[in-house]
Amino acid sequence: MSLKQKAINGAKWSAISSVMTIGLGILQLALLARMIDPKQFGLLTIALVILTLVDTLSDFGLSNSVIQRKSMSETELSTLYWLNIFIGLAVFAIIYLSSHAISVLLQQPELNELIETLSVAFLIIPQGQQFRALLQKELAFTLIGRTEVIAAISGFAVTLLSAVWSPSALCAIWGYLTMISIRMLLFCYYGGKIYRPQFVFELKSVRSNLRYGGYLTADSLINQLGMNMPTMLLSRLLGAVATGGYNLAYNFAVMPPAKINPILSRVLFPAFAQMQDDQPRLRHNFYKMLSIMSLLNFVALLGMAGIAHNLVLSLFGERWLFIAPVLQILCIAGIMRAINNPVGALVMAKGAVDISSKLNALRLAISVPVIWLGAQWGGLTGATIGFTALQIFTALTNYFVLIRPILGASAKAYLTSQWLPLRMALPTLWISYALGYALEEMLPVALTLTIQIAAGGLVWVLMLLRSQDPLILELKQIVLRKTGAARTFKKNEKLI
Repeated sequence: MSLKQKAINGAKWSAISSVMTIGLGILQLALLARMIDPKQFGLLTIALVILTLVDTLSDFGLSNSVIQRKSMSETELSTLYWLNIFIGLAVFAIIYLSSHAISVLLQQPELNELIETLSVAFLIIPQGQQFRALLQKELAFTLIGRTEVIAAISGFAVTLLSAVWSPSALCAIWGYLTMISIRMLLFCYYGGKIYRPQFVFELKSVRSNLRYGGYLTADSLINQLGMNMPTMLLSRLLGAVATGGYNLAYNFAVMPPAKINPILSRVLFPAFAQMQDDQPRLRHNFYKMLSIMSLLNFVALLGMAGIAHNLVLSLFGERWLFIAPVLQILCIAGIMRAINNPVGALVMAKGAVDISSKLNALRLAISVPVIWLGAQWGGLTGATIGFTALQIFTALTNYFVLIRPILGASAKAYLTSQWLPLRMALPTLWISYALGYALEEMLPVALTLTIQIAAGGLVWVLMLLRSQDPLILELKQIVLRKTGAARTFKKNEKLI
């Protein structure tokens, strides 16, 4: 199988697992928002944000260094595996012992127990990380996708059962620990068929990996701090309920592309790494994939902006209606995030993570005063506007500091790759918003929401069918070939 075919197959399975896991995550959020107290929900989202921040330290970028290196010895792989375990133990101890200080800093005393429970994750996650990296390096995304789906379903089931038995923030944490445990066990099982760690530890053999991983970890940590800075500031400024509302909207508007795109980037990273010395080919494929990813992200996020009011009312209830304008603003931030995220795969493939980490440090320094001033000026909405402005700034600086030095001057290609998805998605925004306004109080909210989604989706499909853009035509041909192959297979199966 060629590199292109492996990448396409990997993207397919990554997309399937992403849709299922994100769908379960959204359903879980909607149910928990109705089942548990708003303050408990806010505390849960704050605790999970802290987990996300610390999770960047649990691997120290070592798994990605395995993918980036074209070949590695058994000594190097074994050393990195045990180093992962040691780092996980250290992070667990630091977080567990710091839980009280963190809860005091964020002025949320109830966080203490949640953080202590979540810290156990750092004893579990490192055991499967290298196996996942090896599967990713081999482009075994079918196994990765299946593993993530099974783990997500298991975590979802445990969360709901816990919420029915005892509705509190801890119910989602038990579900999360179940999910990562099953995921770790399956990665160890599948990855163990490729490689089994030996009882060897030679730190000198992995110096280059540590250097690469150190820059990558700094970059990821700074990036995560920048993305989650509103949560930490809002916790101090506006309390747990407002923070929970912000995170609820954030998880709908920003997290889906933030979860889908990294999985697709995991497909692109090893593929880009293999073509890192061929700039024209790398540039062509990067902008092509950026445009394809934006086709899906733009229509979903602009469509969500159009149905925000009825979506919040239907899924979460009237007590969360104050987040509708926050959700609309964050849809713009989600679009910017969707554009920015694939740059990470390009940067890692070229080994330019040191530049990226310095750029993200600058953005983090800017983000604190911007979000603080936004919250002081306009409360929750003001902080959201500040965060969205930072995402637009990130997209601009990414091109001039990262993309242009790697791919060469290509501003026209960069803008063109985004103009097509935007042009295709704008009618969905207009029709969904207009229908919501026209049908207000005429029909039940759930029915109006269904009509908005169906009409917006139909308009987008019609736009795709009528388009004569070369990229759209190529995608149509791929779909037709796949459909034709499936029909031929079914016909031959009947004959047999």
